[in-house]
Amino acid sequence: MNIKRAFISVHNKSEVETIAGYLASNAVEIVATDHTAEYLIAHGIKAIKVADYTGFPPIFDGRLKAIHPKIIGGILAIQDLPEHIYEMREHSILPFDLIVLNLKPFESAVKESPDESNLSKEIDVSGPALLMASAKNHRDIVVISDPSDYEEVIASLEDCGDVPLLKRRRYALKAIYAAMLYNSSIHKALSQIFASEKYDYTVMEHVMQLLYGDNPSQSANVLKLTQEPGLLDEVQIGNPSVGLKKSQLRNMNVFMELYYYSDNISVFLDKGKIVKVCSGRLPEQTSDGGPDTMFASTYAIDGDTLKTLHESGIEAFGGVFDRDAIRAARERDIMILTAPVHEAVSLSEETYSGFGNYFVRERTFKLKNYELEIDDKLALYCSRINRANNLSIFRDGESLLLLSGLSYGEMMNYDFTKRDLRDSVMACDNDLSDELIRKLIAAGVKRLILPGTKRTYSNRNVLVLGIDFTRLNN
Repeated sequence: MNIKRAFISVHNKSEVETIAGYLASNAVEIVATDHTAEYLIAHGIKAIKVADYTGFPPIFDGRLKAIHPKIIGGILAIQDLPEHIYEMREHSILPFDLIVLNLKPFESAVKESPDESNLSKEIDVSGPALLMASAKNHRDIVVISDPSDYEEVIASLEDCGDVPLLKRRRYALKAIYAAMLYNSSIHKALSQIFASEKYDYTVMEHVMQLLYGDNPSQSANVLKLTQEPGLLDEVQIGNPSVGLKKSQLRNMNVFMELYYYSDNISVFLDKGKIVKVCSGRLPEQTSDGGPDTMFASTYAIDGDTLKTLHESGIEAFGGVFDRDAIRAARERDIMILTAPVHEAVSLSEETYSGFGNYFVRERTFKLKNYELEIDDKLALYCSRINRANNLSIFRDGESLLLLSGLSYGEMMNYDFTKRDLRDSVMACDNDLSDELIRKLIAAGVKRLILPGTKRTYSNRNVLVLGIDFTRLNN
């Protein structure tokens, strides 16, 4: 095996004994930072502490430990370059072949004590430096910053006694990325402390390229806030050869937000708007389909349903599918997006909306689980999720009317007399006038769920939540 000497320093010690044990069993010398060495020794794995290896004790309250020529020199030296070989011998530096290193998330230090003196003390200098040094010299050094790669590294060593260059490059990119994330989190925390909001740091990662309508000269890409949980994290593309459009992604994101609140629904969507909802079954009347429409359901969509809806114009499908539906989607080149189990669905902590080169960031507002009947809940959830200035009317678990993106005047003057709204429930993201409330009750609406943040109501048919549940991202 080509790996003769390894350096290990890990905050996340999950499974580190697996790779360290494998290295030790193959006579690899292991040098480790103090806590990591103690952990390995406690698991029966021989490890040399940094100070014992370098002959130089930690100084400056531990600020200087691993930045030593015998450590970083053994990482940076090009092992087949005669000049470097000579200098290593002259200065008693031995080369390292593998580095296992991950960093303590700086966010945890911020949560523990967000004052300047503590955060300055918590900044890790040697960890990011060793990651970057290892990545720089990845042809000679295998750098592992992600515990999920341990098994793959062991498999490579078992297979050929080394780690191929293609994998070394991938691991090096991961190490650079880990160092970048760490430094950006420090930058963000200190910017807030130093009152420099201008330098608030947000890192986004590339997810995938999208189709851009019918214009091949334009391109679009999906980006995601780094390491933040999101609604689409566990969504799987069931038919990737078809290609994914921006409108389909928006529709699926809206469906997943509704799924977060209710796990027994079927939904028609169009350009990121909910246009029809039914609880627990397919609506008796389907929505007209078009180039940006989607049908999504939390119960299994069968092949016949998928084909019928696609023939009516529905472009894409989301949710849960049986085998016949998956087969039909592949035969007909229909985009399907598979939703995860309900327990895996989570809202991110922050939401971004953009215009031009600017972004608006807000804390994600999560509705609590109100003790309401199903119609009340669905009306409330749809009113929360659909575009601002909306109203949602439900009866017997099915939407009767979903309007969104209205002007306030359009909302106040909407003619409800054309609709059968008997015994229905309505939710609206705006406080309404007494006149409109009278119109709605006259049309048959038995209960109205309103924010109640701008006015009070005396009508007994009005349920006031006392919260603003509008959407900023429209």
